[in-house]
Amino acid sequence: MNKILEFETTQFDFELVNHVKFLRKEQGVSKENLSLKMGLSKTFVGNVESFTQRHKYSTRHLPLLAKAFGFKNISDLVQFPVPKYDKIRVTIKQTFNESCSKVIRNEVLRIEEL
Repeated sequence: MNKILEFETTQFDFELVNHVKFLRKEQGVSKENLSLKMGLSKTFVGNVESFTQRHKYSTRHLPLLAKAFGFKNISDLVQFPVPKYDKIRVTIKQTFNESCSKVIRNEVLRIEEL
């Protein structure tokens, strides 16, 4: 089963989540382990990476993330281009498992400036 989901956010928040997810996977760190390394509940990173939750990283989380990844400077964490837009609408196609109990794939269909 597939579901189309739209949500509004800032492009910086969207890019930060995707960048942290990339770093996490590159280093072989699970969502739960990254949450625990940050000193937060074990579900925090999973909630942030889920497109159905409203959780976001805040300025408080930047030094926690930098330390968890072993960076000496916060600027090393945010090594990605300056976002083109401020606010965006993201359209996602979610693919669920056979029992429709878990999202197995998210595909970004469209990003629009607001």
